[in-house]
Amino acid sequence: MNFYADYVRNKLNAAISSMSSQIEDYVKNPGHDFTRNRKMNFTSTINFLLTMEGGSLNSELHKYFNYDLNQITRSGFIKQRNKLKPDTMEHLFHKFHEQILCNKKYQGYQLLAYDGSDLNIFRDPLNPHTYFAGKEGTFGFNQLHLNALYDLQSRRYVDALIQEPYEENESSAMIEMVKKLTTNQKTIIMADRGYETYNIFANVQERGLFYLIRIKDTSKKGSISGSLSLPVSCEFDEEIELIMTCKQKSYKTKGYKYLSNSSPFDFLDSENLFYTLHLRLTQFQLENGVYECIASNLDKEEFPPEKIKELYHMRWGIETSFRELKYTIGLTNLHSKNVEYICQEIYAK
Repeated sequence: MNFYADYVRNKLNAAISSMSSQIEDYVKNPGHDFTRNRKMNFTSTINFLLTMEGGSLNSELHKYFNYDLNQITRSGFIKQRNKLKPDTMEHLFHKFHEQILCNKKYQGYQLLAYDGSDLNIFRDPLNPHTYFAGKEGTFGFNQLHLNALYDLQSRRYVDALIQEPYEENESSAMIEMVKKLTTNQKTIIMADRGYETYNIFANVQERGLFYLIRIKDTSKKGSISGSLSLPVSCEFDEEIELIMTCKQKSYKTKGYKYLSNSSPFDFLDSENLFYTLHLRLTQFQLENGVYECIASNLDKEEFPPEKIKELYHMRWGIETSFRELKYTIGLTNLHSKNVEYICQEIYAK
């Protein structure tokens, strides 16, 4: 028997049952929605969202109700799913995750990879928030953006945030997720290039957590490593202490990093003029001759350069997970143009 599968299934059912017992917190019209005895109640509506596959809505309903001719109709299901608050499935996602133990660690550390992925949804030119006009003579398209935090050892998502494309900000989404993590834990948050901001480094540091983020190597223009006068096209492993400030007199002072007022940084204001950031930059050469540079705040003795390189390669697990989520689990198989309903299905998957 697969005891772990039973354990996971029981935890999921327990989370749904708990929500069902407090149904007024998850419906738009408490005291009215799901109060009548119908074939598709609150629990079966949730379960159907969780089990939908790639068929049409009608065929999925046929399968769910075992081809009963007295099944609920397509329009009947839409009425039922519309009774759920927009964040109901998101709440189930978090409630379910909280109940699953996380015992798999790397040297005692939880490894969380962060990344984002665009999701193509049904074309709807009437939705200006998700629609991109195509080039002349071509159709436009609609998208949402999924930001996710993925546990590389237990192979499951621990947090997710959906953004509309014109409001998309992967850095702020990452910081929002970091702020929800338990402080002072042995947790390493890993990300690829594009997330190498001082604000992200500081937010992870402030929570007493650890980060490992790939940045541009020293030879690249505008790189963090290049701005710190480190060797070009050379392997190194350097620990650096930077004093972040918005005071212009520190613009070119050694050991200080001047930030303009337009640069987002959560720990500087009129009362806090300086913030000390601890950085470790590790640059190594790959077999193809290319140099990779990693920013972290990991201890040098516990994580020598070879361990940093190993962790960097492990981060690619989230890329595989996105592919599985979209094509194996079926995140690309959506059953509505309505963004609220689409978000229900994303969290269900």
